[in-house]
Amino acid sequence: MDKQNILNHINEFSAEQLYNFIKEGLVTLEELRKTELLDNSMRKAISRLLETDAKVDDNAWEKVRYSSNLHDVLDWINQNRNNRNINEAKKLADYLKKRIDDIDQEKKKILAKICRNPNSYAPFEIKSFLDDATFSKQDLINCMIPQSAIDNLDQVHAPQLYLGKTPEKIPEGFTEVYLWGHTGSGKTCALGAILHMADKKGYLNIASGPGYDYAHTLKNIFSDDNIADDFLPAPTPLETTQYLPFTLNRASEKKKRSVSLIELSGEIFKCFYYVNGNLDFPSQFHEDTYNSMKSFLRSNNRKIHFFFIDFDRNNRPDENGRTQSDYLSAASTYFNNNDVFGKSTDAIYVVLTKSDLLHDENEKTISPERRQEVAKNYVNENYRSFINTLKDKCRKYSINGGKLPFLTFSLGRVYFKEICNFEGSEALKIVEILMERIRGTRQNIFDFLNK
Repeated sequence: MDKQNILNHINEFSAEQLYNFIKEGLVTLEELRKTELLDNSMRKAISRLLETDAKVDDNAWEKVRYSSNLHDVLDWINQNRNNRNINEAKKLADYLKKRIDDIDQEKKKILAKICRNPNSYAPFEIKSFLDDATFSKQDLINCMIPQSAIDNLDQVHAPQLYLGKTPEKIPEGFTEVYLWGHTGSGKTCALGAILHMADKKGYLNIASGPGYDYAHTLKNIFSDDNIADDFLPAPTPLETTQYLPFTLNRASEKKKRSVSLIELSGEIFKCFYYVNGNLDFPSQFHEDTYNSMKSFLRSNNRKIHFFFIDFDRNNRPDENGRTQSDYLSAASTYFNNNDVFGKSTDAIYVVLTKSDLLHDENEKTISPERRQEVAKNYVNENYRSFINTLKDKCRKYSINGGKLPFLTFSLGRVYFKEICNFEGSEALKIVEILMERIRGTRQNIFDFLNK
């Protein structure tokens, strides 16, 4: 039966038959009406049938109208192909398909970031992704995240570090070891790892005083169980310059190396920027940090400097629009304008932290054997002004035989910015540098402190 045949023989069909033709899409009520062959009673009868049918259609549509389940909507479409809401249902299905595709693309994007850098997200973000079913724990395992790190997501707690009072000056008679680095560069974690490995080797004896509790807590952050169950501390508060006196010696040695390790707040680099620009310090804390550094550097003690550069920061601007490179360049200017290094400096080292995140041009992780070479090239390319300043100081004052050594540093594997599977080989390298570069004496730091 075709449309024209129906229109030519309207009077031969019942209201129910014409209603069915309309339902099958062969003709419309308006087309029937325009023939003027459809009497009023027949039109009303067909309209009543259509209204009843519309209510049935709408009731059926209401069941899936607000559904977020694509499978349910597609099932409804297959079972209700003649429903007057079929086009709306198809639009809903298209929307849900796009949303699923968008979610899948976002999932792939997030997991790709995690696979490349397991510190792309903090624990609370990972837990939110898991709770929202953005991805599963198995997806994390497929990204080489160990089960222990996943299990510890709900256990994360930053170690409580109680900082000692910053002394006005450092007593004479031992070697000052300075840890420099922009905020978040990993100095505090590196210090904890160094103390841990020195203690593990049996070299370490921590002196009493303001930094005593801080040093003990730091060295105990890390374990050697090869499990991702160590939790990292927060960055050093800006107002604190931490002073840690200790000795290092092997059991067979009679002489001890007296060390005063000075962990400078990362804000010191901002202080250089303010000084270079003749700007006021934004707080008393900044001024105190700057003055403490100047006071310490004026001492006659031998000095070793470690400059930590954060690979993971990737030179991103901070809240003030300045990059790590800007602050290191500010340090270069300050060092050139002030006699920071001189005859009292025994060694200067540049340390690229988080070096386990180094990748080659094919996005493959750099092997530990190649890290040194790649790190050196990376630092020279990205922080040339700062590196050239340090090289110049090494040549000018015959520090390190006129050369600037580069070191890589890694805590092992860090996951979600706070969970660590500690591996101490690179921390041990720094311990051995201290053992080699610091002269032992029969009189040690405890003798000086007890005077």
